[in-house]
Amino acid sequence: MVLIPPLVRVAEWLHMVDVPAARKVHKAPVPRLGGVAMAIGAILPLIMWAAIGSQMIAFLCVVAIIVFFGVWDDLKGIDYRLKFVGQIIAVLIVVLYSKVVVRYVPFLGLDPLPDYLAVPLTVFALIGVTNAINLADGLDGLAGGITLLSLGVIAILSHPTGDVRLLLATASVVGSIVGFLRFNTYPARIFMGDGGSQFLGFSAGVLAVMVTQESNTALSPVLPLIILGLPIIDTLMVMSERLYEGRSPFLPDKNHIHHKLLALGFDHYEAVFVIYFLQSMLVAAAYVFRFEADWLILSLYGLFCVALIGSLKVAMAAGWRRHGHRHRVDTRVVPLGWIQWLRKDQRILKIAFRFAVVAIPCYFFLGAFFVERVPGDIGALACVLLVLLLMLYFRYRHKPFNIVERACAYIAGICVVYLVQVMPGPLADFSLYRNILFAAMTIAVAIGFRFSKERFQITTMDFLVILVAMVVPNLPDISLQANHVGVSVAMLIVLFYAIELVLNNTWRRWDVMRLTTCITLAVLALRGVIGALA
Repeated sequence: MVLIPPLVRVAEWLHMVDVPAARKVHKAPVPRLGGVAMAIGAILPLIMWAAIGSQMIAFLCVVAIIVFFGVWDDLKGIDYRLKFVGQIIAVLIVVLYSKVVVRYVPFLGLDPLPDYLAVPLTVFALIGVTNAINLADGLDGLAGGITLLSLGVIAILSHPTGDVRLLLATASVVGSIVGFLRFNTYPARIFMGDGGSQFLGFSAGVLAVMVTQESNTALSPVLPLIILGLPIIDTLMVMSERLYEGRSPFLPDKNHIHHKLLALGFDHYEAVFVIYFLQSMLVAAAYVFRFEADWLILSLYGLFCVALIGSLKVAMAAGWRRHGHRHRVDTRVVPLGWIQWLRKDQRILKIAFRFAVVAIPCYFFLGAFFVERVPGDIGALACVLLVLLLMLYFRYRHKPFNIVERACAYIAGICVVYLVQVMPGPLADFSLYRNILFAAMTIAVAIGFRFSKERFQITTMDFLVILVAMVVPNLPDISLQANHVGVSVAMLIVLFYAIELVLNNTWRRWDVMRLTTCITLAVLALRGVIGALA
């Protein structure tokens, strides 16, 4: 995140921008040096925390080669055969020097392949995955989000094995993607370029091989096919269509899955969301069926591919359009008068906003006043934040919430949710009513997503954040130290978005967030001091 703003200026100075064209969906030139920031962001944690050995040195060299050829292509537009040369050099270093090799294949059990078969198979697989992610980089946030989901499940699969090296490498790349998506979610301010897409594809391929072939050989060797399943089927589908039409398989066109979704009338962010959802289904299947038989996993993947390709072909042939003509609604069944009244002047949004204005203070005050006790450290933190808020209030009270005030509101929410879950006290007897309040707040947030236009919009990165934050703590085999982590995370997500709904739709007469945050912090500080003295 720190590197991308200066790299945007460097890319403009070097004229490394992606110019709009027939195959492009963006309307203005966009810098494409984001891959450099991702590579550096992934390497730095490894240099700081990982043991510098032969494999680490090999990894750094490989990343440098991949990014160099990718940036060279972004700058000069080199021939695809020259790109293959760079990829082959990088793959051979990993295979021959770091010994990352596919030795176990489906249906052969624990019998390893001989080197004369294993090495060519690994080279082919890693080059294929590298180019599959590269070809998937067609919409804002698409390649980054897909790879983030794939690497997320690789990290989860590597966690129980205790392979700290693999987990650290995976987490480092995941972190670099999160920082990049901050600037790449639609509408993108920077592209990753070939340097970034090849880096992500190569990293995902190598890490998928390592988790199934080295870290945990009990996992099915078919698993990487599902973990990276969507880019793979997209590449195979596109190349098959090109060969069937008598064209070169490397000639660019608009036959990718995301192009087909756009042709069916999906908006940019809707197409990305659909692909994220499909990839989420695949990585979820990879986790659920990680120890199942090879034939079952292959069958499920085959059914998924047939269903996806068949659905796209049927929809294209039938001329279906996402935003096409809508059938007239029977007014005898649906009371259109009420719907129109709710839509007029954003009344339904205002109702959701006013409910959130009441619900947030209720939740904050319940947590601050009625929990069993407030620990001294939370009380001290609340005291510091309260002083900071009061200083800012007297200076900026006539201006909108600034980033520091927003952070204080978030931290107050975290403290309240933590206390309510861990030491509820009298609130334990009112869990049903707390859940009803939480459900109503969720509905208000959903309405805010749906009906806000300019001021409050959900993005595809929100989907990734919500998915990871709500799913990972609730996985059956993930052991977390704190109790109720999954419930707490879900509540925090809804609470944070409810706060944003209020802040982004605040009219002048509504300034409840400042008052709510100050009262909550004051009560937490006072109770923390009293508890410490007692």
